Amino acid sequence: MQFIFSLKYLALILSLSFSAMMLSDLAKLPVLYLIPSIVYLVWLNYTVMYVTCRFRSIAAYLVPPVFFISALTSYFHGVYGVTVDKELIFLLLETNCGEAGEFMTPEVMIFGITALLFSVAIFFLLRRSTGSINKKTVAILLVILLPTTVLLSAYKKTQPVRKVRPAVAIKYAFPYSVITGFADFTCQFIKNITKGKLLSAAALPSSFTKSATPLKLIIIIGESARADRFQLNGYMRDTTPKLSIEKNLINFGAITSFAAYTRLSVPAMITPATSKHPETTMSSYCGLFKKHGFSTTWISANDRFSSNDTPTTQAIGNVDQKIFRNTLGDIKYSEFQDAMLLAPLKKTLTNGADDDQAITIHTRGSHANYAARYSKEFKRFTPDIYTEDMEKEIIDNAYDNSILATDSFIASIIDLVRDENAVVVYSSDHGESLGEEGRFGHGNANAAEQRNVPFFIWVSDTYSKTHPRAVAALKNKVCSPLSHDVFFPWILNLGGICIQDTTQTALLTSCPSHQACNEN
Repeated sequence: MQFIFSLKYLALILSLSFSAMMLSDLAKLPVLYLIPSIVYLVWLNYTVMYVTCRFRSIAAYLVPPVFFISALTSYFHGVYGVTVDKELIFLLLETNCGEAGEFMTPEVMIFGITALLFSVAIFFLLRRSTGSINKKTVAILLVILLPTTVLLSAYKKTQPVRKVRPAVAIKYAFPYSVITGFADFTCQFIKNITKGKLLSAAALPSSFTKSATPLKLIIIIGESARADRFQLNGYMRDTTPKLSIEKNLINFGAITSFAAYTRLSVPAMITPATSKHPETTMSSYCGLFKKHGFSTTWISANDRFSSNDTPTTQAIGNVDQKIFRNTLGDIKYSEFQDAMLLAPLKKTLTNGADDDQAITIHTRGSHANYAARYSKEFKRFTPDIYTEDMEKEIIDNAYDNSILATDSFIASIIDLVRDENAVVVYSSDHGESLGEEGRFGHGNANAAEQRNVPFFIWVSDTYSKTHPRAVAALKNKVCSPLSHDVFFPWILNLGGICIQDTTQTALLTSCPSHQACNEN
C-alpha cells in the first residue's frame, strides 16, 4: 500500500478529484470538445498538485480546506448553476442561520460530510507522502500545459474556445475559482473597511414641494422576483389577479436590475448609484426625506445583527424607525412571510397619520425555498413541494405561488392607503433562474432572467389630482427601456423632492411651477 502515499499518485488523486468538480460543465460540451477538455483539465490540475504536494508541510494545511470549500461550492455550482466569485463569498458570510438552514437538505449534509472526510484523508496522506519532484517530469508537463493555456486566453473570443472555457479556464475551474474568489473578497473587504463612512444623501442640494395633505410614500423592494412571471407583464398564469384590476397602477414591465445579488442591488437602488458607477458611496434617500420633514421608516423581512452588518444596513442611514424580522417577536425564519409585515406597517401609518411619511419595505418575496414564502391560501399551482431533484414543473409551481402571495401583499398595502394622498412603488432587487440552461437561484449577472425585474407604481386618486405633472411624467415613460438607475431619483420626485445639478435620469427636473418650493 506504499504507492498510495507516493507524491505522484497523491497528485493524481487530487487532480482527478478537482477535475471531477467540473463535471456539470464538462457534460455540456459536444463530444468533439469533451475529450481534449478533460485531458487539459486533468493535465493542469496534475501539474499544479504535483508541484504543490512537494511542499508537504505547507500543503497539508492549505490543500484540505481548499478541497473542502471547492467541493461544497462545486455542489451548488452543479445543482444551481451559481458562479464562484467574491460576491458569493460575501453572500455566504452574510447569510443568517435561518436562510442557510433552508439549503441544508439531507443531500447537502451527506455531500458535506463526505467532502470533510476526504479532506481529512488528504491531510494525513500529505503528511505521510513520499517522493520528490522530478524536474524532467515538471518540464514535460509545462511544455504541453503553457502553450495550451496561453491559447485559451489569447483566443477566448473564438467559438471553439468560448465553448470550452467555462469548463477548463482557471477563472472558472476548481480550485482556482475559489482561490481567486477569496483573493478578490479579501481585497474588497479591506477596501470596504478602509473607505470610511458613507456620505450623507442629505447633503445633496435639493428643492422640495410640500403637498397640501400628508403624503404617504411606500416603497416596496421585492426579492428574487422576475418580471416575466407577473401576469401584468403577459405571463399566461394568473399570478397577479389583484394588481391586474388596479386602475391607478402604472406598469413599466421589465427593467434591468443593478445586479443579481441583493447585497449589491438594494444599496444601489436606494442611493445615487448608477449602472455605470454602482458602488455605494452615499446613504439612502431616507436622509433627503428626513431633511425635508418626512417621517422615515425601514421595515425589513430580513434580520439585523449589528449596526453595520451588511451594505444595506450601512446605506439606510439615520432612519427614524428601523424594524427587522428579529425585532418583531419570536417568529422562526422558516415560518416568516411578508404578510407579517403588514401589522407594523399599519401601526406606523396610524402613528404618523398627520405626517409626510417615506416608508420602505424590504420583503422576503420569492427567495428560495419558494414554497416557504406563502401560506396555504396561495397554494394554487400544485404540486409545489420540491426536493433536490429540482423538478422544473414543481419549482415553477412553487415560484408562481410566491408571486401570487406578493400580489396579495402589495394589494393589501394599497388598500391601507387607498383613500390617502399616497404612492406605492414596487420593484425587485433581482430576478431568479428557474432551470434556464441548468441555472437555479441567482448570482449570475450574465443571466437575463436574473436581471429583468418588475417595476410598477400605484398612485391614489388624491395623488393623481394633486400631482398631475408627476403622474403624466410616469405615464409618458411606459414602454420606455428602463433600469434601476431611475429608482432613486424617481422616488424622490414622487415625494416632491428634486435634486439640483444631477446627471441621474430624473422623472421631474424641477418642482411644479404653480407651487412654492423650499430650496436647500
